[in-house]
Amino acid sequence: MAEIMIDSFQDVVKIVPILFLVILFTNWLTGKVNKGTENFSRLARLDVVGGALLGIIPQCGISVALAKLYSNGYITLGMLMAVFLAGSDEALIVIGAHPDKLFLILIIIGSKVPLAVAAGLLINLTIKERRNRLKGCGIDCDCPKCGKYKNILVNSLVHTLKLTLFLYVTVLIIEIGADHFGEEGLYVLLGGNTFLQPVVASLIGMIPSCFSSVLIAEGFLQGALGFGSMMAGLLANTGFGILVLFKELPLKKTLGIILLLQAISILVGEVLHFAVG
Repeated sequence: MAEIMIDSFQDVVKIVPILFLVILFTNWLTGKVNKGTENFSRLARLDVVGGALLGIIPQCGISVALAKLYSNGYITLGMLMAVFLAGSDEALIVIGAHPDKLFLILIIIGSKVPLAVAAGLLINLTIKERRNRLKGCGIDCDCPKCGKYKNILVNSLVHTLKLTLFLYVTVLIIEIGADHFGEEGLYVLLGGNTFLQPVVASLIGMIPSCFSSVLIAEGFLQGALGFGSMMAGLLANTGFGILVLFKELPLKKTLGIILLLQAISILVGEVLHFAVG
């Protein structure tokens, strides 16, 4: 057990410097969006396309802000779903800390953005809701991860330490599973490499925590998840956005949005599972 803990620590600690730089850049980018309310409004007026572009920023504040705007009637359901489907929370940061996996980020974004746009447009065509437009609103996220520390260096350092802890726990769990169950242990932990794995991954991805996106990303990097399952989990991942909907919307409406998000994520995940694994 001690050897597994040490090996897991060594696997994680070597990517911490890169992780910090990626998070620092992400926080800087998010700060630009926060200050640039005019630019944010322009993106928001693009509706579904703007939502998908905002969603790819790996920061929980985006999904939180857009969930608030939707609950107040400023944006369409299609735009909200585009943000949720395009977002990946911490997953892109974790993957970005592995320089040899940078091309994977392009594949994920290149897959998720068109899917998010297509799904959002279809939702707006088939589900009729009041379609108000955003007027002068910016992103003002006060969630635990985004708004507690104003200094970008302090915020990035704290964020890095928290994410490193999540990452270490995830790698440790996977390593323990592999050690106890043998070569197939990774698959056992995440539902097995069967047609049910995208369903399991999608349910995990829905959990409003950093841990869910970290588990999905690291599970794929270590071979525990197939590409289709990873995509199902990341498509379903909304960060803390889903908690805002539970707080602001009727339970029935929130559950309907969750079921819709799950249906899209699982469908895409199953298609990719049988197509590419």
